[in-house]
Amino acid sequence: QRLSAAMGPLGRGATARLSSGTAYYPTMGNGPFPAIAIVPGFLNVGPEVGDWGSFYASWGIICVVTNSGASDFPDARARYLLNAIRDLKAANTQSGSPLFGKLSGQYGTSGYSMGGGGTTIASNEDKTLRSSVGLAPWSPVGRGIVTPTLHICGSADGTAPCGSNARPSYDAIPATTPKMLLVVNGGGHLTSWFGPGDTPGGISGGWALAFNKVFLEGDERWRPLLLST
Repeated sequence: QRLSAAMGPLGRGATARLSSGTAYYPTMGNGPFPAIAIVPGFLNVGPEVGDWGSFYASWGIICVVTNSGASDFPDARARYLLNAIRDLKAANTQSGSPLFGKLSGQYGTSGYSMGGGGTTIASNEDKTLRSSVGLAPWSPVGRGIVTPTLHICGSADGTAPCGSNARPSYDAIPATTPKMLLVVNGGGHLTSWFGPGDTPGGISGGWALAFNKVFLEGDERWRPLLLST
């Protein structure tokens, strides 16, 4: 009924270790579920964005919080995201995995800062991905992207300013691709993106969830929320 960064009706879920990171998955609900992989930014190695994992799982979206090297640039982070998607597909077919049979075959990626650049590279390489969400994305690409893409950036970000990062990428994404650009008034770079409720009013969590519900999961009930101001 409204945009919110609050936990969803399926609880915090459970975790499973994959070679690429930690998968957060719902233990309630019938499934099968869509899934995304999320990767952090520069000097982060993965667990810093763990709150996104439990948040998405609580709303019926399996989420791999992807391991990363601290100093890795966007191209490397894109590889980690794609590796996580491959791990999810494999786990879905392994009878001993807690994710066995839980995945619907709908996959997307997300990332913060350099990970936000990585999610655009990943979606440019894998055209089957259904959604891409960049959080304060640093050096994202846009040309040739067919995956529905949401960029969220902060007006007070001096590290990855909207005008020289998210905006040029948004403009370069073809007009035929569903795309959104959301500017968070007063949002900075280092404090606003590690969890869905970190931006003022939980803006990043609410919009990222609605975007993934529409384009990753295909639940059109959420589309009116994306058209709200």
